[in-house]
Amino acid sequence: MKIAIIRRKFNPFGGAEQFITRTIEGLGVFKIQASIIAESWSKTDDAPTLAGQDWIKADVQGNSRSAKFLSFQQSVATILSTHQFDLIQSHERLLGADIYRLGDGVHASWVARLAKISPWYTKLWLKIDPYHRAVIRTEQEMAKEPNLTYVANSTLVQQELIDWYHVPKNRIVLIENGIDTKAFSPSSQTKKITEKTKLGLNPQLPTVLFVGSGFARKGAFELLEAINRLPNFQLIVVGHDKQLTRIKKRVKSLQLKKRVLVTGPQGDVKPFLAAADIFCLPSLYDPFPNAVLEALCSALPVVVTNAVGIANALIQANAGLICNKESAGIAQALLQAWGEREVMSRNALHLSKNYDLAKASQQWLALYNTLIEKKKENHIAHSTH
Repeated sequence: MKIAIIRRKFNPFGGAEQFITRTIEGLGVFKIQASIIAESWSKTDDAPTLAGQDWIKADVQGNSRSAKFLSFQQSVATILSTHQFDLIQSHERLLGADIYRLGDGVHASWVARLAKISPWYTKLWLKIDPYHRAVIRTEQEMAKEPNLTYVANSTLVQQELIDWYHVPKNRIVLIENGIDTKAFSPSSQTKKITEKTKLGLNPQLPTVLFVGSGFARKGAFELLEAINRLPNFQLIVVGHDKQLTRIKKRVKSLQLKKRVLVTGPQGDVKPFLAAADIFCLPSLYDPFPNAVLEALCSALPVVVTNAVGIANALIQANAGLICNKESAGIAQALLQAWGEREVMSRNALHLSKNYDLAKASQQWLALYNTLIEKKKENHIAHSTH
């Protein structure tokens, strides 16, 4: 089976890309060959790699965000017309795919959430910005494509598709992210002390971990302010972001260098998970972050906002807490999670078993087979007319 997987900028540290990597690895045993169509692919020495997969470059022209967005769509359409694929799976908003996985959620919902917390001039710009208009217009067109199957990675995104674009439920498949649950494991108290010491942190203080690209959207700045309110707590910030310098400056101005470690992107987050006591991701919008699954497998209590796709599961399992995206609320939730860490830690590890990669791979394989059969039936039906 030959599948095209479309992702515009393949950054191996990104959540969507890690999902793609894991899915392809999981499907490898089923003799599925994947070609990744991308404008660019970041490669660094410590980045995860995809063995045996080919990469087809999509040429993109234009100076503005909207021009590049539309150019990518045209470039992909050209590539698809000159290659033979059994299935086309897109992780980007464009027409002509068989599957669209909403790893980035519903753009219209993200813009609405952003507008709510923005000053009036940003609200105005969000309405007229050509890029946002082009993306939302594409989402509207995709909703009208009868043969497009949506894959939502959380009930949050599934509901938003229905609310925003009236997509019928029979066109939405819910497949939550999977993780190799054996790749991550809880660390003992002795190991935590060792890892904190190695990182130059106080081995006796509670340590909060943030892992994510997109500091503003994922609440890294608010989390930093929350740590400033908690003199006995430490913070590790891991991730790639344009605002890396800004957050480092803020750490310095708050005089938190002894209690806050900002690392930048990391190929291996295990040492940081091993040092942490609590995981926190107070995002404005986060459909289903892989980083939370890694934290659960490491038996860490998780603090998120209700705009994170896994929030309901965390609450039902008593494996974490919900906070608002503001420093006082985050600080309060962190204190509570620390107080209840033993119970939440056990529950987190138990909850992680629900997201085993093998289960997700089987769901994807079943979807691929269903859609290929459907395409064959449609082809036969057309050829007999």
